[in-house]
Amino acid sequence: MLGKTHFSVGMAAGLVACRPQSLSMLVAGTAIAGFGGIISDIDVGTSDAHNKVEHIIGLAGLSIFGVVVADALFHVGIYNRLMADSNIARIIVGVLAFLGICIFGMRQPHRSFMHSFAALFCLSFFTYIIFPDITPYFFVGFISHMVIDAFNGKREKIFWPLGKGFALRMCKADGLVNKLLFHISNIAVFLLILTSRPVQTTVMHIFSIIH
Repeated sequence: MLGKTHFSVGMAAGLVACRPQSLSMLVAGTAIAGFGGIISDIDVGTSDAHNKVEHIIGLAGLSIFGVVVADALFHVGIYNRLMADSNIARIIVGVLAFLGICIFGMRQPHRSFMHSFAALFCLSFFTYIIFPDITPYFFVGFISHMVIDAFNGKREKIFWPLGKGFALRMCKADGLVNKLLFHISNIAVFLLILTSRPVQTTVMHIFSIIH
């Protein structure tokens, strides 16, 4: 599937599975689920698709940047929650280890290590080191990538380094199913955010002030 589809499906999956109960987790969790949904494809640079790597990194960076900006402008409490669960030393170690795993993954064939349970658990572990509360969102987003990639033609080595991988060959990566997933997941993200507890609570609070 295309990168934008993985990003949208990752966000939708994270919101459905994790059901954020605070504004800080709604913002951070949604972004990190999208990040988890797209990070696997940094390995496409090994298959003559370097422009796609830039696109993947751009989307991943945008999701992190969005979290920082949202917290800085609207004070949703992400930084306070992060520092309550972690510290600078943990964050530095976690980020460096996470980046190291991604660099290793970029050098592997497409749909091998970065599409495996090995990468899922390694990256999720260091996400936990960085910011424990967002780990479930990243985990679910990453799994969503593995699941929907299994439906198209190229083999996915989910049990890397063992086996040749498998593919269900039910659709094309850029075909009709990809388009449907993209649009459906976008609608789902919008509705899930709109009906989330943090948004409903905020709206009710605004109405109480007005009236």
